[in-house]
Amino acid sequence: MNNSAKIEEDNIYKYNLYKAENTLWYFNDLIRSGFSGYNSVKFENKEGVYVWLENVKIEENYYLGNLAENGTTQKIIMNDIIDWMIIENGRLIGGYTIRHYRDNILDDEEKLNFDIDFGVVIDDGNDFFKPDLSTPEGAIVKIENFYSAKDLQGILSCKNFTKEAENLLNERNLLITEDLVNEIAETLKVTFIQDLKENGYPYFKDIERNFNLKEEKENMQLIEEKVVYQDGSVTVNNLWVWHSKEGEWKILNLVE
Repeated sequence: MNNSAKIEEDNIYKYNLYKAENTLWYFNDLIRSGFSGYNSVKFENKEGVYVWLENVKIEENYYLGNLAENGTTQKIIMNDIIDWMIIENGRLIGGYTIRHYRDNILDDEEKLNFDIDFGVVIDDGNDFFKPDLSTPEGAIVKIENFYSAKDLQGILSCKNFTKEAENLLNERNLLITEDLVNEIAETLKVTFIQDLKENGYPYFKDIERNFNLKEEKENMQLIEEKVVYQDGSVTVNNLWVWHSKEGEWKILNLVE
């Protein structure tokens, strides 16, 4: 797979690199488990050109594979990788720099020709962030897993009602006091729990997710999550996520 075109490194491109980096664990798990389909990783060679290493195997902290342009065997340290991709059932998974080039640089006619030449389906993909609090997207996956398991304490561990209360007061230009913040935070928590009891827990098993960064401000990110269900139906959630002083990302509020 040859894709060495020059790409402007704007914020959208940087977010795609971020997604590639934080989903690489999924690729590694697939390779270690014996994935037999097409796979490739992208790195910068000695000439400063980004190239793909195909059909890789993992040996300790290295990828061993063949260069896409000439088939030469090469060994690359894992930390040098900027992107990964697999082809699964004729569909591109990963390939974030490829997606960026296609979606943000090419016009409609060029996209059509690119898709024909590429020969596989390029849709929104499926972002495999680890379900933990180390990334905003991972925090969303983690809380959704708790929703599916109907684990209330797990759900609450992913949220921060105090920060949500502070945001509400700031939005209304009201004086922030500790007592008022605590009172509003408790009200938000009680209302949140009551809503789950009355309306039930949402279910997020057997879905695909695609994330986009919509906005950033003061240690917070507004993350758009596109959820695709097995029947093809789609929902889009926009969630504020906050980076706490403890270094964990916490879910705040859903933006309607």
